[in-house]
Amino acid sequence: MIVKEAAESIKIKKLRLLHKRFSPDHPAEKEIEGELMRSIAGYKGEKSLDFHLDLLPKEETHIFHDLRLPFGSSHFQIDILILTPSFFLIIEVKHISGTLLFDQEFHQLIRTYKDIEEVFPDPISQLYRQTHLFKEWLALHKFTTIPIESLVIISNPNSKIMSIPKNMNISNSVTHSTNLLARFHTYQKHHKKDIITKKDIKKLTRLLLKHHNQTDQDLFKKFNISADDLIKGVACPKCCKIPMIRARRKWFCLDCGHYCNQAHTETLKEYALLISPKIPIHECCDFLQIPSRHTVKHLLDSLKLPSKIAGKHKTYLLDELV
Repeated sequence: MIVKEAAESIKIKKLRLLHKRFSPDHPAEKEIEGELMRSIAGYKGEKSLDFHLDLLPKEETHIFHDLRLPFGSSHFQIDILILTPSFFLIIEVKHISGTLLFDQEFHQLIRTYKDIEEVFPDPISQLYRQTHLFKEWLALHKFTTIPIESLVIISNPNSKIMSIPKNMNISNSVTHSTNLLARFHTYQKHHKKDIITKKDIKKLTRLLLKHHNQTDQDLFKKFNISADDLIKGVACPKCCKIPMIRARRKWFCLDCGHYCNQAHTETLKEYALLISPKIPIHECCDFLQIPSRHTVKHLLDSLKLPSKIAGKHKTYLLDELV
């Protein structure tokens, strides 16, 4: 049974907005676009496993997508975690096309695609680290005797998997998604004895959900950019062009001719996600590209948002929009 479903992360949502509000000529645009494509590929890879995960015995499995758990002063992330009474399974999902060469001498993944060679971090090493940290995390919470299996799944069925040295057998650690059910049955045959009760699995499930902390990376810092680099103005909900024009109490798109009353609401959601969950009137004037403070105050008041007053300045809280 699926306990925590795969969902688009905050990171993907923020990257989409950055991509939307950056000029194609900006030096950081290609880097933002590349990170967005990689993040979407990872999400699609996890989603593509839904069919294969659905074949697993529902009464015996508790499945978690995208767990991010604290350990020490940092966190570690697990793509997919499956709990069963006799063993746990950690899965690292890679949605990569081409020929994949797992170099186990230098612990790197070399991908060749359309005659272009790229080097990635070694998923097997990543999986080893995640498994070690999860064992430590379980021990910290008094779960110490459960066997843990781990597996790298290549979700693209057309990717070719190879390894060096050639005599290195990585098939125990890496497989295609179509082989998940067979591999799961192998683990079941190896771990026949129940180690953890259903009651304790429920207890661990609550604990995992409680300690899960979704990542909210500072993308401005990552790409060495600032809010001033963003294209400001209200985005058209039909064609996404920026900015729309405010006329006769409506928003009008010069590109597609679309009229809208509430287009500013979505733009304020974008501000909350990218910049801050609170906005003063002068900042709102700047981001919506409306010179009139009176008009902006009317728009914000009409949304019935909570607000705070500090000195002469009124700040509106945007949390309820997100």
